[in-house]
Amino acid sequence: MEIYYNQAKIGPTVMTLGTFDGVHLGHQQIINLAVKRAKKLGYDSCLFTFFPHPLKAISPDKAPKALTSWSQKKRLIQSLGINQLIVQNFDEEFSQIPYQQFVEEYLVKRFKVKEIIVGEDFRCGSGGQGTPAKLKELGEEFGFEVEAIPSIKLNNREISSTYIRNLILEGKVSKVKEQLGRNFTLDCKVVQGDQRGRKLGFPTANLDPLADYVLPPLGVYACRVRLEGKLYGGAVHLGLLPTFDKNKFSIEVHILDFNQNIYDQSLELEFIKRIRPEEKFPTVEGLVARMKDDVRITREILNKLD
Repeated sequence: MEIYYNQAKIGPTVMTLGTFDGVHLGHQQIINLAVKRAKKLGYDSCLFTFFPHPLKAISPDKAPKALTSWSQKKRLIQSLGINQLIVQNFDEEFSQIPYQQFVEEYLVKRFKVKEIIVGEDFRCGSGGQGTPAKLKELGEEFGFEVEAIPSIKLNNREISSTYIRNLILEGKVSKVKEQLGRNFTLDCKVVQGDQRGRKLGFPTANLDPLADYVLPPLGVYACRVRLEGKLYGGAVHLGLLPTFDKNKFSIEVHILDFNQNIYDQSLELEFIKRIRPEEKFPTVEGLVARMKDDVRITREILNKLD
């Protein structure tokens, strides 16, 4: 997959456009259709997206927390077979461009777009005035087709990034896969901790997420860890370590059957199921006993996945 940042690329192309926030199953349907149409017509398939999220420029206070890192997003898009990824810097100046100018100068002249495939709720241009219907009108003038795809529904509810965030915020991480087509996963770097877990018999890796992710509630979760191409089971704790009177948020994962030094390495943390909320224990012994139980429950959950 070729990646272009704010650059022109000669077409012709079949293009899909949007923020593709989370690259959920609804997005995947649109991308798959664009790839299929491009192959049929003998054109390049092109995905035009924006960075950062448009709301960061238009209304920063309303900008959503991330469902993917930028690296994850690129990998997901590439896995779907897109030939060209166009990344447009979205700032206040760009947000003021009328949709007619955007279509003519960016899509027609730069990419020779022959077909546009978007979701029915797609909007572009200043004030979001560029609806699929308006794009169709411009298509008649500039010689491209437009197809607007209805939203996918699951259990009578539209698949949406907002709903996925709400599931995560409620701790319902096991439900997210139905919407994303995969488990909610963080890209993280392993950072130095105080090694308290090792002293308790449960060595943990302290994690620094590589994006401003939406995060589930404080507590313990069964998870999987992908490290250097290998997949491990794990129990991850998100919280403030109240038993030790700490008041600093941390993410610590105990990787099952693993005892290597992985400081400064990158890994993926995949949430499987919530086990319990964060608790304050009156004694360290009580905490250790609960951690043993967490590990036992985690193994039971993960064994059911195999």
